[in-house]
Amino acid sequence: MFYPFKKLNNGLLASALLLGLLFTGCDILQVNNPNSLVEEDLANPVAASSIANGAEATLVEGLGQILAPYSTATDELTWIGTRDGWQQLDQGRVSEPVNEFTDASFLALSEARWTADEAIRRLEEFRSNGTLQDKTSLIRSYFYGAVVYITIADSYDNFVFSDREEAAPAKGEENMDQLYDTAVGYLNSGLELTGSNTGNWEARLLAVRARAKFSQSLWNKLNPDTDTGNPLVENSEASQDASAALALLGQNDWRYQLEVTPETAENDLAYQVNDRLELRIGNAYAVPTEDGTRVDSVSLRDPIDDIAAPALVSAVNEFVSANLYANYTLISERELRLIIAEDALAGNDTNTFEDQINEIRSLDQLSEYTGQIPPVELLEHSRRVNLFLQGRRLADHYRFGSDSPEWGANRDEPGTFFPITITEIRANPNISF
Repeated sequence: MFYPFKKLNNGLLASALLLGLLFTGCDILQVNNPNSLVEEDLANPVAASSIANGAEATLVEGLGQILAPYSTATDELTWIGTRDGWQQLDQGRVSEPVNEFTDASFLALSEARWTADEAIRRLEEFRSNGTLQDKTSLIRSYFYGAVVYITIADSYDNFVFSDREEAAPAKGEENMDQLYDTAVGYLNSGLELTGSNTGNWEARLLAVRARAKFSQSLWNKLNPDTDTGNPLVENSEASQDASAALALLGQNDWRYQLEVTPETAENDLAYQVNDRLELRIGNAYAVPTEDGTRVDSVSLRDPIDDIAAPALVSAVNEFVSANLYANYTLISERELRLIIAEDALAGNDTNTFEDQINEIRSLDQLSEYTGQIPPVELLEHSRRVNLFLQGRRLADHYRFGSDSPEWGANRDEPGTFFPITITEIRANPNISF
């Protein structure tokens, strides 16, 4: 079950209480805090923007919690620290329900999912009552909700959608693709609200809808069994959405990110790599420093120009320099063009494939692709370097049949993602081992 909560620093709290008693002699528990909110306050339409902000904040927390274990289970990151849970993931063992890090991500994404659904419910009610003053708050909530559902479906083999202490049964592995339908439904609802006064939200919603449709087709490549013999995703609707979004954007190398700052939850992925040093960017991507804790240089090379892949160099430098506050890229021009390119290649339209791949390569001043290597090989490479640390790689490992060098003999079967984890199993009477 899901229990919303706040983290407290018990030491600081105890110190504050003690000092209050010593210096005031008053009952410091009798405090009227004007910043305190109760649930009834959320029924006020004036809170619409804050409700949407809450959905965004929990999404920021959830993404950091899931991207750290997800990326460790791929060749993108490797374990260098002391915690056995990271070692299990590094070795390709993702199905352990007792892994502390996948357990933390389950809880964080459950909170993000519930908060987004609740935001949508409340803001839809305001709108139906005619009291929603700015529809952008509802558009944002649809967007965040869609991203949460896509992320869960991309990362988990099963999930639970409880309402706080009201326990729900498991969704069921065979039904997880329905989460993409929910995401598309939210995005459709958001698109119905877009207009001249809603900024770039139409393009963002179309872009993420392209991602949702692509991801659903990819899910079907991995379920119930992994189809390595036919790994390419063909989805004309995803391609059309990607093209429509690109037509609206009119920006060079566009991407949409959630910002991470000292005022938001920190990026747990960045914390584990850049601060705690439990994880490091993998040997398949970079040469480590002499002490083995950080990146010395990028080693993954462009297969045509034989130089360090520029997109990867840029991504690594940005991630490392951000320290704890690396932003999350949710969708980008590069991914949209990859969606169009793959759909074209799956349909034997090699001209469109080459055009889109070369549009991406031109962003990095790389030579044009004219058939120097097999197109599927270039597609996988392009996804590796342009979607680095964005939660896409494990599915690509499985469908392209490429192993991580850290995977051990006990690694899980291809197509395995994270399970319902131990905290939920213990709390939810509908779930058992």
